[in-house]
Amino acid sequence: MSSSPEPHSSAVTPETVRQIATLARLRLPEQDLALWSRQLSRILDYIDQLKRIPEEAFGAPAAGPATPLRDDASRPGHGEEALEANAPRRLHGYGVVPRVVGSGQG
Repeated sequence: MSSSPEPHSSAVTPETVRQIATLARLRLPEQDLALWSRQLSRILDYIDQLKRIPEEAFGAPAAGPATPLRDDASRPGHGEEALEANAPRRLHGYGVVPRVVGSGQG
């Protein structure tokens, strides 16, 4: 009996890669699907290996919080002035910003 469990294959199918590419709005040539499937499977297998490392291997946690805490106090936001500085173009009282996600085509 082995001391560590055997890694299980996190097989990523070409169909899964196709779905991920669609969600990410990426164009992926059909001939590349098998390559991406293997690469993503290797990444997932590596993550599975990391999950099997016992917590004790990382040592004791550091004393105190990792990030110093600060008071959660409100501050003036300078409403209209801040909007004007961050979005100089306005329409109907709202800041107009360029579209940065997607092409707008279905």
